[in-house]
Amino acid sequence: MEIIKFALIGILCAVLVVVVRQQRPELAIIVQLAGIVVLVILSIEYMKNIFTETDGLFSDAEFLNDGYLELLVKILGIAAVTKIGSDICKDSANSALATVVELVGKAVILAMCLSLIKTLAEISKGLLE
Repeated sequence: MEIIKFALIGILCAVLVVVVRQQRPELAIIVQLAGIVVLVILSIEYMKNIFTETDGLFSDAEFLNDGYLELLVKILGIAAVTKIGSDICKDSANSALATVVELVGKAVILAMCLSLIKTLAEISKGLLE
């Protein structure tokens, strides 16, 4: 099972971060980032499969043909990057910076959703008429 490989890499990275943090705290964040990069690179193939499968899945739904599925994928990516960035800031004892990263991530997601919100409001208005 592939998930075991991902879990073991994550655990190994976490142990390395703890060991490095005891000896050279300034390098612990670099080890942590390296582990994140390795896991992301290893998961790219799975992401490709997800995008390939969902591409044809919603081709019949006309309301998704306006780029909403692409928007959803971008929003999920932004949410994941925001969460990882926030957690790294928290691990580095920068909780205030972590809060700002989360706030900015939410603002970017909201800005990206404005066209969707506008479309939903128009549909709702049309249903009420």
